[in-house]
Amino acid sequence: MHDVLIAGGLVFDGEGGRPRQADLAVREGRVVAVGRLGGAAARLRLDAEGAWVLPGLVDVHTHYDLCLDWPGLGAHCLRQGVTSVVGGNCGLGEADVAAVFARAAAARLPVHFAQLAPLGPLRSRVVPRCAGRAARADERPRVAAEAAAALDAGAAGLSWGPYHANALMDREELLAAARVAAARGKPLCVHRRSEGAEGLRATREAVDLARASGARLQISHLKAAGRRNWSAFAEVVRVVEEGRRSLDLGVDLYPYDASLTYLSATIPDELKADGGLLARLRTPDGWAAARAGVERWFRERQGPERVVLLEPGLGVARGSTLEEAARHLGCADPAEAALRLVAADPKGTGGWATYREMMSPAHVEELLGRSYAAIASDAVPEEAGAGLSAHPRVYSTFARVLARASAQGEEALSDAVRRCTGLPAERLGLGRGRLVPGAPADALVLRGLEDRASYEEPELYPRGVEAVVVGGQVALLAGEPTGEARGELLRP
Repeated sequence: MHDVLIAGGLVFDGEGGRPRQADLAVREGRVVAVGRLGGAAARLRLDAEGAWVLPGLVDVHTHYDLCLDWPGLGAHCLRQGVTSVVGGNCGLGEADVAAVFARAAAARLPVHFAQLAPLGPLRSRVVPRCAGRAARADERPRVAAEAAAALDAGAAGLSWGPYHANALMDREELLAAARVAAARGKPLCVHRRSEGAEGLRATREAVDLARASGARLQISHLKAAGRRNWSAFAEVVRVVEEGRRSLDLGVDLYPYDASLTYLSATIPDELKADGGLLARLRTPDGWAAARAGVERWFRERQGPERVVLLEPGLGVARGSTLEEAARHLGCADPAEAALRLVAADPKGTGGWATYREMMSPAHVEELLGRSYAAIASDAVPEEAGAGLSAHPRVYSTFARVLARASAQGEEALSDAVRRCTGLPAERLGLGRGRLVPGAPADALVLRGLEDRASYEEPELYPRGVEAVVVGGQVALLAGEPTGEARGELLRP
Protein backbone atom coordinates (compact mmCIF):
# COMPACT_ATOMS: atom_id res chain seq x y z
CA MET A 1 0.00 0.00 0.00
CA HIS A 2 1.19 3.49 -0.84
CA ASP A 3 1.42 6.19 1.79
CA VAL A 4 0.08 8.93 -0.48
CA LEU A 5 -1.51 8.82 -3.93
CA ILE A 6 -1.89 12.10 -5.82
CA ALA A 7 -4.48 11.13 -8.38
CA GLY A 8 -5.32 12.46 -11.82
CA GLY A 9 -3.26 15.64 -12.01
CA LEU A 10 -1.16 17.14 -14.78
CA VAL A 11 2.29 16.06 -13.59
CA PHE A 12 5.40 18.14 -14.31
CA ASP A 13 8.64 16.25 -13.73
CA GLY A 14 10.89 19.25 -12.94
CA GLU A 15 13.25 18.30 -15.76
CA GLY A 16 11.47 20.28 -18.46
CA GLY A 17 9.69 17.29 -19.95
CA ARG A 18 6.22 17.47 -21.37
CA PRO A 19 3.63 17.23 -18.56
CA ARG A 20 1.23 14.30 -18.56
CA GLN A 21 -2.00 13.31 -16.90
CA ALA A 22 -0.96 10.76 -14.31
CA ASP A 23 -1.19 9.50 -10.78
CA LEU A 24 1.80 9.85 -8.47
CA ALA A 25 2.44 7.29 -5.74
CA VAL A 26 4.55 7.92 -2.64
CA ARG A 27 5.93 5.37 -0.21
CA GLU A 28 8.54 5.72 2.55
CA GLY A 29 9.43 9.25 1.53
CA ARG A 30 10.06 8.48 -2.14
CA VAL A 31 8.18 8.68 -5.41
CA VAL A 32 7.61 5.05 -6.36
CA ALA A 33 5.46 5.39 -9.47
CA VAL A 34 4.17 7.97 -11.94
CA GLY A 35 1.51 6.83 -14.40
CA ARG A 36 -2.01 5.51 -14.71
CA LEU A 37 -2.19 3.60 -11.45
CA GLY A 38 -5.90 2.79 -11.52
CA GLY A 39 -7.23 1.63 -8.18
CA ALA A 40 -3.90 1.64 -6.35
CA ALA A 41 -4.44 1.59 -2.60
CA ALA A 42 -3.07 4.38 -0.43
CA ARG A 43 -3.43 5.54 3.14
CA LEU A 44 -4.19 9.04 1.83
CA ARG A 45 -5.53 9.94 -1.59
CA LEU A 46 -5.29 13.52 -2.88
CA ASP A 47 -7.61 14.32 -5.77
CA ALA A 48 -5.65 16.37 -8.31
CA GLU A 49 -8.09 16.14 -11.22
CA GLY A 50 -7.89 19.46 -13.08
CA ALA A 51 -4.84 20.58 -11.08
CA TRP A 52 -1.09 20.76 -11.66
CA VAL A 53 1.25 18.46 -9.75
CA LEU A 54 4.76 19.88 -9.43
CA PRO A 55 7.94 19.03 -7.56
CA GLY A 56 8.23 21.05 -4.37
CA LEU A 57 9.65 24.47 -5.17
CA VAL A 58 13.34 24.98 -4.36
CA ASP A 59 14.39 28.46 -3.20
CA VAL A 60 18.19 28.55 -3.35
CA HIS A 61 18.58 32.23 -2.52
CA THR A 62 17.13 33.23 0.83
CA HIS A 63 18.29 34.72 4.11
CA TYR A 64 16.04 32.53 6.22
CA ASP A 65 19.01 31.53 8.38
CA LEU A 66 18.52 34.95 9.99
CA CYS A 67 15.00 34.14 11.19
CA LEU A 68 15.04 30.45 12.11
CA ASP A 69 13.47 31.31 15.45
CA TRP A 70 10.38 32.81 13.79
CA PRO A 71 7.57 30.28 14.45
CA GLY A 72 5.80 31.16 11.21
CA LEU A 73 8.71 30.44 8.88
CA GLY A 74 7.65 26.93 7.89
CA ALA A 75 4.05 27.93 7.16
CA HIS A 76 5.33 30.93 5.21
CA CYS A 77 7.25 28.61 2.88
CA LEU A 78 4.49 26.02 2.55
CA ARG A 79 1.87 28.59 1.58
CA GLN A 80 4.00 29.34 -1.48
CA GLY A 81 4.65 25.67 -2.29
CA VAL A 82 8.30 25.92 -1.28
CA THR A 83 9.72 22.70 0.18
CA SER A 84 13.49 23.39 0.19
CA VAL A 85 15.31 26.61 1.12
CA VAL A 86 18.94 27.71 1.22
CA GLY A 87 20.23 30.36 3.63
CA GLY A 88 23.56 32.11 4.06
CA ASN A 89 23.60 33.95 0.73
CA CYS A 90 25.46 37.14 -0.23
CA GLY A 91 28.32 36.47 2.19
CA LEU A 92 25.99 37.26 5.10
CA GLY A 93 25.15 35.16 8.13
CA GLU A 94 26.93 33.17 10.79
CA ALA A 95 30.40 31.69 10.39
CA ASP A 96 29.54 28.64 12.50
CA VAL A 97 27.62 26.49 10.02
CA ALA A 98 27.13 23.72 12.57
CA ALA A 99 25.42 26.20 14.89
CA VAL A 100 23.08 27.28 12.08
CA PHE A 101 22.15 23.66 11.41
CA ALA A 102 21.54 23.16 15.13
CA ARG A 103 19.15 26.12 15.17
CA ALA A 104 17.39 24.79 12.09
CA ALA A 105 17.01 21.38 13.74
CA ALA A 106 15.59 22.99 16.87
CA ALA A 107 13.08 24.90 14.73
CA ARG A 108 11.64 21.59 13.46
CA LEU A 109 10.86 23.14 10.11
CA PRO A 110 8.36 21.40 7.82
CA VAL A 111 10.65 22.17 4.86
CA HIS A 112 14.18 21.11 3.97
CA PHE A 113 16.99 23.50 4.90
CA ALA A 114 20.47 23.96 3.45
CA GLN A 115 23.06 26.59 4.30
CA LEU A 116 25.86 28.32 2.43
CA ALA A 117 29.03 29.31 4.27
CA PRO A 118 29.38 33.13 4.17
CA LEU A 119 32.94 34.17 3.42
CA GLY A 120 32.86 37.54 5.19
CA PRO A 121 32.11 36.14 8.66
CA LEU A 122 34.53 33.25 8.05
CA ARG A 123 37.43 35.55 7.19
CA SER A 124 36.64 37.75 10.21
CA ARG A 125 37.78 34.82 12.34
CA VAL A 126 41.24 35.36 10.87
CA VAL A 127 41.38 39.04 9.88
CA PRO A 128 39.58 41.41 12.24
CA ARG A 129 37.09 43.47 10.28
CA CYS A 130 38.34 46.61 11.99
CA ALA A 131 41.72 46.03 10.34
CA GLY A 132 40.18 47.42 7.16
CA ARG A 133 42.42 45.50 4.77
CA ALA A 134 42.73 42.41 2.62
CA ALA A 135 44.25 39.29 4.13
CA ARG A 136 48.02 39.05 4.13
CA ALA A 137 49.77 36.19 2.34
CA ASP A 138 50.18 34.27 5.60
CA GLU A 139 46.49 34.75 6.46
CA ARG A 140 45.01 33.51 3.19
CA PRO A 141 45.58 29.82 3.95
CA ARG A 142 43.88 30.28 7.32
CA VAL A 143 40.85 31.91 5.68
CA ALA A 144 40.78 29.05 3.18
CA ALA A 145 40.95 26.55 6.04
CA GLU A 146 37.92 28.20 7.66
CA ALA A 147 36.07 27.85 4.35
CA ALA A 148 37.09 24.20 4.09
CA ALA A 149 35.88 23.45 7.62
CA ALA A 150 32.52 25.08 6.90
CA LEU A 151 32.05 23.06 3.72
CA ASP A 152 33.05 19.89 5.52
CA ALA A 153 30.44 20.71 8.18
CA GLY A 154 27.77 20.44 5.50
CA ALA A 155 27.55 23.84 3.84
CA ALA A 156 26.18 23.54 0.31
CA GLY A 157 28.73 26.03 -1.01
CA LEU A 158 30.46 29.32 -0.28
CA SER A 159 28.81 32.71 -0.62
CA TRP A 160 30.36 36.11 -1.09
CA GLY A 161 29.02 39.62 -1.59
CA PRO A 162 29.86 43.30 -1.23
CA TYR A 163 28.82 43.63 2.40
CA HIS A 164 30.96 44.18 5.49
CA ALA A 165 34.19 42.13 5.61
CA ASN A 166 33.45 40.55 2.21
CA ALA A 167 34.20 43.89 0.54
CA LEU A 168 37.78 43.82 1.85
CA MET A 169 38.65 40.54 0.12
CA ASP A 170 40.97 40.93 -2.86
CA ARG A 171 41.41 38.59 -5.81
CA GLU A 172 44.07 36.39 -4.22
CA GLU A 173 42.03 35.86 -1.08
CA LEU A 174 38.88 35.07 -3.06
CA LEU A 175 40.79 32.77 -5.36
CA ALA A 176 42.15 30.75 -2.43
CA ALA A 177 38.63 30.30 -1.05
CA ALA A 178 37.15 29.47 -4.46
CA ARG A 179 39.75 26.73 -4.94
CA VAL A 180 38.58 25.16 -1.69
CA ALA A 181 35.03 25.03 -3.08
CA ALA A 182 36.28 23.64 -6.39
CA ALA A 183 38.20 20.86 -4.65
CA ARG A 184 34.98 19.75 -2.96
CA GLY A 185 32.78 20.13 -6.03
CA LYS A 186 30.71 22.85 -4.39
CA PRO A 187 29.67 26.20 -5.84
CA LEU A 188 30.78 29.73 -5.16
CA CYS A 189 27.61 31.83 -4.99
CA VAL A 190 28.38 35.47 -5.72
CA HIS A 191 26.49 38.67 -5.08
CA ARG A 192 28.71 40.71 -7.37
CA ARG A 193 30.86 43.46 -5.91
CA SER A 194 28.72 45.93 -7.83
CA GLU A 195 25.38 45.61 -9.58
CA GLY A 196 25.33 49.25 -10.64
CA ALA A 197 27.97 51.50 -12.17
CA GLU A 198 30.70 48.85 -11.86
CA GLY A 199 28.42 45.92 -12.59
CA LEU A 200 30.14 44.90 -15.81
CA ARG A 201 33.56 44.89 -14.17
CA ALA A 202 32.16 42.95 -11.22
CA THR A 203 30.63 40.36 -13.57
CA ARG A 204 33.98 39.88 -15.26
CA GLU A 205 35.60 39.53 -11.83
CA ALA A 206 33.20 36.74 -10.85
CA VAL A 207 33.67 34.88 -14.14
CA ASP A 208 37.45 35.26 -13.85
CA LEU A 209 37.33 33.75 -10.35
CA ALA A 210 35.48 30.72 -11.68
CA ARG A 211 37.87 30.31 -14.59
CA ALA A 212 41.01 30.65 -12.45
CA SER A 213 39.79 28.43 -9.61
CA GLY A 214 37.75 25.80 -11.41
CA ALA A 215 34.83 26.43 -9.06
CA ARG A 216 31.21 26.20 -10.11
CA LEU A 217 29.82 29.73 -10.16
CA GLN A 218 26.32 30.87 -9.28
CA ILE A 219 25.70 34.60 -9.83
CA SER A 220 22.98 35.80 -7.50
CA HIS A 221 20.07 38.03 -8.57
CA LEU A 222 21.58 39.01 -11.92
CA LYS A 223 20.66 42.58 -12.81
CA ALA A 224 21.83 46.00 -13.94
CA ALA A 225 20.76 48.21 -11.05
CA GLY A 226 19.98 51.89 -11.47
CA ARG A 227 18.54 53.61 -14.51
CA ARG A 228 21.89 55.11 -15.54
CA ASN A 229 23.39 51.62 -15.58
CA TRP A 230 20.74 49.90 -17.65
CA SER A 231 22.78 50.47 -20.81
CA ALA A 232 25.35 47.94 -19.53
CA PHE A 233 22.82 45.14 -19.21
CA ALA A 234 23.36 43.60 -22.65
CA GLU A 235 27.11 43.42 -22.11
CA VAL A 236 26.66 41.88 -18.64
CA VAL A 237 24.50 39.15 -20.16
CA ARG A 238 27.02 38.66 -22.97
CA VAL A 239 29.84 38.12 -20.45
CA VAL A 240 27.71 35.59 -18.57
CA GLU A 241 26.73 33.67 -21.69
CA GLU A 242 30.26 33.68 -23.04
CA GLY A 243 31.44 32.29 -19.70
CA ARG A 244 28.81 29.56 -19.82
CA ARG A 245 30.40 28.14 -22.96
CA SER A 246 33.40 26.89 -20.99
CA LEU A 247 32.45 27.15 -17.31
CA ASP A 248 29.91 25.62 -14.94
CA LEU A 249 28.10 28.92 -14.52
CA GLY A 250 24.52 29.63 -13.52
CA VAL A 251 22.49 32.64 -12.43
CA ASP A 252 19.31 33.30 -10.52
CA LEU A 253 16.85 36.17 -10.43
CA TYR A 254 13.57 37.30 -8.91
CA PRO A 255 10.76 38.50 -11.20
CA TYR A 256 10.47 42.11 -10.00
CA ASP A 257 12.03 45.42 -10.98
CA ALA A 258 12.36 46.65 -7.38
CA SER A 259 15.19 45.58 -5.11
CA LEU A 260 15.37 45.28 -1.34
CA THR A 261 18.39 46.00 0.82
CA TYR A 262 19.56 48.19 3.67
CA LEU A 263 19.18 51.95 3.51
CA SER A 264 22.93 52.12 4.09
CA ALA A 265 23.41 50.66 0.59
CA THR A 266 23.21 54.27 -0.59
CA ILE A 267 26.50 55.00 1.24
CA PRO A 268 29.80 54.10 -0.51
CA ASP A 269 31.24 50.70 0.42
CA GLU A 270 34.63 52.11 1.36
CA LEU A 271 33.02 53.92 4.29
CA LYS A 272 31.40 50.71 5.60
CA ALA A 273 33.66 47.75 4.91
CA ASP A 274 35.70 47.90 8.12
CA GLY A 275 32.67 48.42 10.36
CA GLY A 276 33.56 52.03 11.05
CA LEU A 277 30.62 53.77 9.38
CA LEU A 278 28.92 55.04 12.54
CA ALA A 279 32.18 56.48 13.83
CA ARG A 280 32.78 58.21 10.50
CA LEU A 281 29.30 59.73 10.53
CA ARG A 282 30.23 61.43 13.79
CA THR A 283 32.97 63.42 12.04
CA PRO A 284 32.46 66.32 9.61
CA ASP A 285 34.66 64.74 6.95
CA GLY A 286 32.99 61.35 7.25
CA TRP A 287 29.53 62.87 7.11
CA ALA A 288 30.47 64.90 4.03
CA ALA A 289 31.90 61.84 2.26
CA ALA A 290 28.80 59.80 3.05
CA ARG A 291 26.51 62.61 1.95
CA ALA A 292 28.34 62.90 -1.37
CA GLY A 293 27.93 59.16 -1.87
CA VAL A 294 24.19 59.25 -1.16
CA GLU A 295 23.72 62.16 -3.56
CA ARG A 296 25.65 60.22 -6.20
CA TRP A 297 23.34 57.24 -5.61
CA PHE A 298 20.33 59.44 -6.27
CA ARG A 299 21.87 60.69 -9.53
CA GLU A 300 23.09 57.34 -10.83
CA ARG A 301 20.51 54.84 -9.57
CA GLN A 302 17.17 56.35 -8.61
CA GLY A 303 15.61 59.27 -6.87
CA PRO A 304 14.70 59.39 -3.18
CA GLU A 305 11.00 59.35 -4.03
CA ARG A 306 11.44 55.68 -5.02
CA VAL A 307 13.23 54.57 -1.84
CA VAL A 308 10.56 53.17 0.51
CA LEU A 309 11.54 52.68 4.16
CA LEU A 310 10.42 49.46 5.82
CA GLU A 311 11.81 49.82 9.34
CA PRO A 312 12.90 53.43 9.87
CA GLY A 313 13.70 54.95 13.23
CA LEU A 314 13.29 58.48 14.57
CA GLY A 315 9.51 58.26 14.43
CA VAL A 316 9.33 57.99 10.64
CA ALA A 317 6.34 55.92 9.53
CA ARG A 318 6.90 52.54 7.90
CA GLY A 319 6.27 52.83 4.15
CA SER A 320 7.49 56.42 3.94
CA THR A 321 9.71 57.43 1.05
CA LEU A 322 12.99 59.18 1.75
CA GLU A 323 11.42 62.40 0.51
CA GLU A 324 8.63 62.02 3.06
CA ALA A 325 11.12 61.13 5.78
CA ALA A 326 13.06 64.31 5.05
CA ARG A 327 9.92 66.38 5.54
CA HIS A 328 9.03 64.56 8.74
CA LEU A 329 12.51 65.06 10.19
CA GLY A 330 12.85 68.65 9.02
CA CYS A 331 15.94 67.80 6.98
CA ALA A 332 17.36 70.01 4.27
CA ASP A 333 17.03 67.18 1.74
CA PRO A 334 16.58 63.38 1.47
CA ALA A 335 20.34 62.72 1.61
CA GLU A 336 20.46 64.24 5.07
CA ALA A 337 17.44 62.16 6.09
CA ALA A 338 19.12 58.96 4.90
CA LEU A 339 22.24 59.70 6.92
CA ARG A 340 20.29 60.60 10.04
CA LEU A 341 18.34 57.34 9.86
CA VAL A 342 21.51 55.30 9.36
CA ALA A 343 23.30 57.15 12.17
CA ALA A 344 20.38 56.48 14.53
CA ASP A 345 20.50 52.73 13.92
CA PRO A 346 22.92 50.94 16.30
CA LYS A 347 23.67 48.47 13.51
CA GLY A 348 24.45 51.25 11.07
CA THR A 349 22.11 49.97 8.35
CA GLY A 350 19.09 52.27 8.62
CA GLY A 351 16.91 49.17 8.27
CA TRP A 352 15.50 47.54 5.16
CA ALA A 353 14.23 49.60 2.24
CA THR A 354 12.55 48.81 -1.06
CA TYR A 355 14.12 50.49 -4.08
CA ARG A 356 11.37 50.87 -6.70
CA GLU A 357 12.18 50.51 -10.42
CA MET A 358 15.79 49.69 -9.67
CA MET A 359 15.87 47.37 -12.68
CA SER A 360 14.45 47.84 -16.14
CA PRO A 361 11.19 45.88 -16.48
CA ALA A 362 12.29 44.91 -19.99
CA HIS A 363 15.54 43.46 -18.63
CA VAL A 364 13.68 41.44 -16.02
CA GLU A 365 11.46 40.00 -18.75
CA GLU A 366 14.50 39.23 -20.90
CA LEU A 367 16.16 37.25 -18.12
CA LEU A 368 12.92 35.44 -17.39
CA GLY A 369 13.16 34.23 -20.96
CA ARG A 370 16.63 32.69 -20.45
CA SER A 371 16.26 28.97 -19.77
CA TYR A 372 19.52 28.85 -17.76
CA ALA A 373 18.30 31.39 -15.18
CA ALA A 374 16.94 29.82 -12.01
CA ILE A 375 14.19 31.53 -10.04
CA ALA A 376 14.86 32.51 -6.42
CA SER A 377 13.21 34.91 -4.00
CA ASP A 378 16.14 36.56 -2.19
CA ALA A 379 13.74 36.64 0.76
CA VAL A 380 15.04 38.79 3.59
CA PRO A 381 13.65 38.65 7.13
CA GLU A 382 12.51 41.82 8.80
CA GLU A 383 14.77 42.24 11.79
CA ALA A 384 12.44 44.56 13.67
CA GLY A 385 9.40 42.32 13.91
CA ALA A 386 7.98 38.83 13.79
CA GLY A 387 7.44 38.81 10.07
CA LEU A 388 9.17 39.19 6.75
CA SER A 389 10.17 42.19 4.72
CA ALA A 390 7.51 43.97 2.71
CA HIS A 391 8.54 43.10 -0.83
CA PRO A 392 6.27 40.88 -2.95
CA ARG A 393 9.23 38.66 -3.85
CA VAL A 394 9.15 37.31 -0.28
CA TYR A 395 5.58 36.06 -0.72
CA SER A 396 4.94 35.36 -4.37
CA THR A 397 8.10 35.02 -6.47
CA PHE A 398 7.27 31.54 -7.71
CA ALA A 399 3.56 32.10 -8.19
CA ARG A 400 4.34 35.16 -10.29
CA VAL A 401 6.66 33.21 -12.59
CA LEU A 402 4.42 30.16 -12.91
CA ALA A 403 1.19 32.10 -13.41
CA ARG A 404 2.74 34.20 -16.16
CA ALA A 405 4.32 31.19 -17.85
CA SER A 406 1.00 29.34 -17.88
CA ALA A 407 -0.44 32.09 -20.07
CA GLN A 408 2.31 31.37 -22.62
CA GLY A 409 1.48 27.71 -23.07
CA GLU A 410 2.42 24.28 -21.82
CA GLU A 411 6.03 24.35 -23.03
CA ALA A 412 6.74 27.66 -21.31
CA LEU A 413 5.10 26.44 -18.11
CA SER A 414 7.13 23.23 -18.08
CA ASP A 415 10.36 25.20 -18.44
CA ALA A 416 9.27 27.61 -15.69
CA VAL A 417 8.60 24.65 -13.39
CA ARG A 418 12.10 23.32 -14.12
CA ARG A 419 13.62 26.69 -13.28
CA CYS A 420 11.77 26.76 -9.94
CA THR A 421 12.60 23.16 -9.02
CA GLY A 422 15.07 20.88 -10.77
CA LEU A 423 17.45 23.55 -12.05
CA PRO A 424 18.12 25.39 -8.76
CA ALA A 425 18.36 22.08 -6.88
CA GLU A 426 20.91 20.82 -9.40
CA ARG A 427 22.97 24.01 -9.19
CA LEU A 428 23.53 23.45 -5.46
CA GLY A 429 23.55 19.66 -5.52
CA LEU A 430 20.49 19.32 -3.29
CA GLY A 431 19.08 16.16 -4.86
CA ARG A 432 15.55 17.60 -4.95
CA GLY A 433 13.20 19.16 -7.46
CA ARG A 434 12.11 16.18 -9.59
CA LEU A 435 9.06 13.96 -9.72
CA VAL A 436 10.40 10.70 -11.11
CA PRO A 437 10.50 7.22 -9.56
CA GLY A 438 13.12 7.06 -6.84
CA ALA A 439 13.21 10.81 -6.21
CA PRO A 440 12.44 12.29 -2.78
CA ALA A 441 8.70 12.83 -2.45
CA ASP A 442 8.44 16.61 -2.32
CA ALA A 443 5.41 17.70 -4.33
CA LEU A 444 2.65 20.25 -4.51
CA VAL A 445 -0.81 20.44 -6.00
CA LEU A 446 -1.73 23.76 -7.61
CA ARG A 447 -5.28 24.54 -8.66
CA GLY A 448 -6.18 27.89 -10.21
CA LEU A 449 -2.89 29.53 -9.24
CA GLU A 450 -3.18 33.27 -8.65
CA ASP A 451 -0.31 35.67 -7.92
CA ARG A 452 -1.77 38.32 -5.60
CA ALA A 453 1.17 40.17 -4.04
CA SER A 454 2.00 43.67 -5.26
CA TYR A 455 4.16 46.57 -4.12
CA GLU A 456 1.07 48.14 -2.58
CA GLU A 457 0.01 44.90 -0.86
CA PRO A 458 3.16 42.76 -0.73
CA GLU A 459 2.23 40.44 2.13
CA LEU A 460 -0.32 38.35 0.21
CA TYR A 461 0.28 34.66 -0.39
CA PRO A 462 -0.77 33.16 -3.72
CA ARG A 463 -4.12 31.45 -4.14
CA GLY A 464 -4.24 27.92 -5.43
CA VAL A 465 -1.58 26.13 -3.34
CA GLU A 466 -3.88 23.28 -2.40
CA ALA A 467 -1.57 20.62 -0.99
CA VAL A 468 2.14 20.23 -0.28
CA VAL A 469 3.99 16.98 0.40
CA VAL A 470 7.41 17.13 2.07
CA GLY A 471 9.46 13.96 2.39
CA GLY A 472 6.37 11.86 1.78
CA GLN A 473 4.34 13.57 4.52
CA VAL A 474 1.43 15.90 3.81
CA ALA A 475 2.64 19.27 5.10
CA LEU A 476 -0.20 21.44 3.81
CA LEU A 477 -3.75 20.43 2.97
CA ALA A 478 -6.61 22.62 1.77
CA GLY A 479 -4.21 25.53 1.98
CA GLU A 480 -3.38 25.06 5.68
CA PRO A 481 -0.28 23.54 7.34
CA THR A 482 -0.93 20.15 8.94
CA GLY A 483 1.94 20.19 11.44
CA GLU A 484 2.77 16.61 10.46
CA ALA A 485 5.78 17.01 8.17
CA ARG A 486 9.42 17.48 9.09
CA GLY A 487 12.02 18.63 6.63
CA GLU A 488 15.59 17.41 6.46
CA LEU A 489 18.83 19.28 6.97
CA LEU A 490 20.46 19.09 3.55
CA ARG A 491 24.23 18.69 3.64
CA PRO A 492 25.15 17.95 0.01
